[in-house]
Amino acid sequence: MFRKKVQPVPMQPREVKISRNPWKKKLKWFILGIFLIILGVGLWIGVSANRAIKNITTDGNNKSSLLSFLGDFNSTNIKGKSEGRTNILILGMGGGNHPGGNLSDTMIVASIDYKDNKLGLMNIPRDLWVPIPGFGHAKINEAYADGEKNKSTAGSGGQLSSKTVENILGIPIHYYLRLDFEGFKKLVDTVGGVDVYVEKDLSDPYYPADNMIDYSPFKISTGNHHLDGALALKYVRSRETTSDFDRSRRQQQVMAAVKEKILTLDILANPKKVTDLINILGDHIRTNMQVDELYALWNASKSIDMTNVTNKVLDTSPNGPLTSSQDYRGYYIYPRKGIDNFTELQLMAKNLFQAGSSSDINSAKVEILNGTSRSGTASTVSQYLKSYGYNVTKIDTARNKVSKTIVYDYSGGKYHVLAQAIADQLKASLDTKEGSIPNIDIQVIVGEDYLK
Repeated sequence: MFRKKVQPVPMQPREVKISRNPWKKKLKWFILGIFLIILGVGLWIGVSANRAIKNITTDGNNKSSLLSFLGDFNSTNIKGKSEGRTNILILGMGGGNHPGGNLSDTMIVASIDYKDNKLGLMNIPRDLWVPIPGFGHAKINEAYADGEKNKSTAGSGGQLSSKTVENILGIPIHYYLRLDFEGFKKLVDTVGGVDVYVEKDLSDPYYPADNMIDYSPFKISTGNHHLDGALALKYVRSRETTSDFDRSRRQQQVMAAVKEKILTLDILANPKKVTDLINILGDHIRTNMQVDELYALWNASKSIDMTNVTNKVLDTSPNGPLTSSQDYRGYYIYPRKGIDNFTELQLMAKNLFQAGSSSDINSAKVEILNGTSRSGTASTVSQYLKSYGYNVTKIDTARNKVSKTIVYDYSGGKYHVLAQAIADQLKASLDTKEGSIPNIDIQVIVGEDYLK
């Protein structure tokens, strides 16, 4: 018997069902959504920044744009940096619809010393009687208003204010920056207010009201306080019952607090606050700095020790360089040495970062010897040091040529600080000499390196 052969049944291909993970698709769209949000926020901030920069930067070739804002900021082309010091005139004023809005309520020269990473502040009283170029004599706070009313001849308020300050202080004003009261208040409010420690009770019954006619009395007690924009403005503007030095110190205190608030993660991580700050700057600040200069100066300020700021005030205190009077010009301030005699103010400005009193600079006798192969070098150095107020009493030719400039202190240590300051300015070495030279406290021998 034979078995029947059974044909095998062909296997049907097995259908494999691939289950799709719905979360992968959602994750893809989520990531795309986040990317679009970031891109949108970036463009939103960038466009706001571009508009603000175009508003902020004035006077000169306006190179600011969105592309430059997003471009290379590694610019070292800051005016004054090659000479070791940049001077910025800061102007605070009412602005807008504020009565007398273009009169400078606050004038501060801020100087950056690149060698020691220091900041120096010099406050100029608004009632100082000065010659304003092209407009005759007036209080210095009128310079900005004159410049704004006569742009065809003066350029702008910032330019005319800068030129006026240059003339009275004898130093170049490389940039100016103007901030109005409303912008200051908004700036403080946007960062959530600032915390300050008030060192002594402050009471000002004559603080001006918004209409600049009536009074809005202001009081604040000693201790820790949280200030909103309006209160912070009163705190930095009040001057009736305190000195200009106190007022200057309060301004520095509040601006340092604002800077710290802006740099906190809470502010920088909040796109709306960043945009609000940018818009405030665009609406209320004007400067002749370009975007690369603004950024470079901002970077330079990060390394400055804000707890060690040199602060000099031009005031009418018994030891101050100014005095006051009142006549047909109203109340005004002028130099103790006489109207238009700004020599002492210029000495203070040029030696802002140098230790030693102005009396030391005037009394220390300096001799300069030419140790180079070029005639007239001692005279050139003499004029340079005299421009800083040094008392150069003798110039001559050195017995021998020297390769490197050297400064000798013959004062027995009395003028060592000034000798070191001269050595720093001339990039020279300093040596202390025993004994003395008749009528000479500091001797400078100029070497060939000075010619380079």
